[in-house]
Amino acid sequence: MTQSQMDTDTATLNSQNGQEPAEMIVATDVEKWYDNNFHVLRGVSLTVNKGEVVVVMGPSGSGKSTFIRTFNALEPYQKGSIMVDGIKLSHDVKNIDTIRREVGMVFQQFNLFPHLSVLKNVTLAPIWVRRWPKAQAEEKAMQLLERVGILEQAHKFPGQLSGGQQQRVAIARALAMQPKIMLFDEPTSALDPEMVREVLDVMRTLADSGMTMVCVTHEVGFAREVADRVVLMADGLLVEEATPTEFFNNPQEERSRQFLSQIL
Repeated sequence: MTQSQMDTDTATLNSQNGQEPAEMIVATDVEKWYDNNFHVLRGVSLTVNKGEVVVVMGPSGSGKSTFIRTFNALEPYQKGSIMVDGIKLSHDVKNIDTIRREVGMVFQQFNLFPHLSVLKNVTLAPIWVRRWPKAQAEEKAMQLLERVGILEQAHKFPGQLSGGQQQRVAIARALAMQPKIMLFDEPTSALDPEMVREVLDVMRTLADSGMTMVCVTHEVGFAREVADRVVLMADGLLVEEATPTEFFNNPQEERSRQFLSQIL
């Protein structure tokens, strides 16, 4: 039995015994093809522990966004295995729904409903998915909007907000489902430079609170300051993973050195 298989069995046993697994995400030899000819993920393995912040970097087309989207079944995969919070991700709709309740995601685009107020955007999922009473959902939403620094925008519509404010609404909306894991897919890449900091500050606060996070980003300062590990992907492969200090100051792989020479 391989180490990854033992880790998976341990996570399943802990989940069945009511213990929260130390490994929140265990991806093992994940492979994915598009149209049966583009091999976008080539046996990628990664373990993310509870409370850990992992930053995934890589050139465009490296498979990094596709990889993290497999964690909540937004992207299917053809080979390998993924365990999320002790639950095996399969084609079972019940398992997928359970995992999606535990995993919040923030995208490059904000994907807010333009015809709904900020408050209604944040309360929609808790009311319809978690079946919370409206008053409870609104109370939680206001707490989260205050947490991300835009409480005063609660009754405005997305079109009345800046890009940075809209992205903070998107973060509050994801947090409203009380996830155990947060995935960020290049959350600042669509923002004007002056708006990037306000979103990264919210993400730093989340990391400080102990949230398990996987972030696809090229924000080097954020990675240096917040990440427990930095992962480099290229050509569908996980090329290197290391602490931020090791990765940025002394990368071991030539592909990592090439990538860093382009962004530093």
